[in-house]
Amino acid sequence: MKKSTIGFTLLMLCCLLVGNLALVQGLEEGYEITEVNGGGPTTLDGAWDTDEWEDGWIEWMDPGVSYARFGFKADSGAGYAPHMFWDFSDDTDDAADLVQICIGSQIGGDAPQSAHNKIEILGHETLTVYEGDGAEWVEIDDSAVTWAESLTTTPAPMDYEHWFTEVRIDKTAIGSAMWNGPPPFDLRVAMYDASNQSWVAWPPESDPDVPESWGGIIDYAATVPEAFSFGVIALLSSVAVAVVFYSTRKRPKT
Repeated sequence: MKKSTIGFTLLMLCCLLVGNLALVQGLEEGYEITEVNGGGPTTLDGAWDTDEWEDGWIEWMDPGVSYARFGFKADSGAGYAPHMFWDFSDDTDDAADLVQICIGSQIGGDAPQSAHNKIEILGHETLTVYEGDGAEWVEIDDSAVTWAESLTTTPAPMDYEHWFTEVRIDKTAIGSAMWNGPPPFDLRVAMYDASNQSWVAWPPESDPDVPESWGGIIDYAATVPEAFSFGVIALLSSVAVAVVFYSTRKRPKT
C-alpha cells in the first residue's frame, strides 16, 4: 500500500473518531462524563471511604474552582443504579442549603419532559423528587432515591470538615424507559450555599428548567476511559496530517 494511501486512511479514521465523539457529546458542548460501570463497591454512608471513589468518574463543578466536585459510578450491588456524590466545601447547616441533580433521556428541549427527573435535598434533611410534564416539574414518589450525608473530610484539596452527600438512584423504578437503561443521558449537577447565597453548577451556566443547557453522561465503561479522550484524538489527527504531508510531499530530484 502506498504511503499516501496509508496516510489518507489514518486521517479518515481520525475524522470518524472525532465524528463519533461529536455524536455523543453533552447538550452543552464540552461537558461530558462517563459512567464507570466497574471498580470497587460503594457504600451509601455519606463519607468518602478508603479507595471508594478513586476508580469512579470525578469532575470539578466549575473550571478553576477547587471547592466543589461530584462523582458518578454504577453500583452493581443494587441493580443498575448510579451512585453519585457531591463534595462541597460548605460546613454551615442552613435550611436553604441545596444539592440538586437533573437527569434524563438525551432529548434536550427548553422544558423538562417526562423522561427527565430532578432530585433535590434541601437543608440537609428533605428529599424531593420531580418528573417533567413537558412544561414544568411535578413532584413524584421519592422511594427510588436513597441518600446519606455528613460533615466529614475528603481527599485533598478538600481535606477539612465539610458536607459530603451521596445519592443512589434506582433506575428501574424512576424515570421513563427512555433513560432507565445505559447512557447517553442529559445531566446537570448543582449545589447552593445559603450562607453565601451562591450557586455552583455543572455546566456552570446551566438552568435546571432547560434540559438543552445541561451536560451529558455520554457512555459507560469498566474503568475511567483515557484512550479516546479529546486530547488523544487531537493527537491522532495531528499525526495523520503529518503522515499525509510526509507521504505526499514532492521529493527533490537526485
